[in-house]
Amino acid sequence: MIDVLTGSPRAPQLLAVLDDDLFAPDLLIAEVFAFLRRMAAIGTLHDADQLATALQQAPVDYLHTWPYAERMWSWRHNMSPYDAAYVALAEDLGATLVTTDIRLAKAARGIVPVIAV
Repeated sequence: MIDVLTGSPRAPQLLAVLDDDLFAPDLLIAEVFAFLRRMAAIGTLHDADQLATALQQAPVDYLHTWPYAERMWSWRHNMSPYDAAYVALAEDLGATLVTTDIRLAKAARGIVPVIAV
């Protein structure tokens, strides 16, 4: 989401593989806001307010992570709880995980279909 919002070089590749049915754990909002806050604080991002608004308007269905707690904990040796939330959600929905995080892509392979950009 950060790549898409900021228009990074990976944004076109991500947009090409995303469809109209976008789901994410609700923690995505806090993760993106933390990034925007950090970049604005060090002066490398001057449109943080507009990007925060764009995130809030993005056509994403946010789902709670608590129903996936047991599954997330079961992967504690292979991935962070944050990453496990994305994998558990994709697994439950029968969806493909789209990520720019190669480490997450490797950990999720064999659990869910993965597209690594």
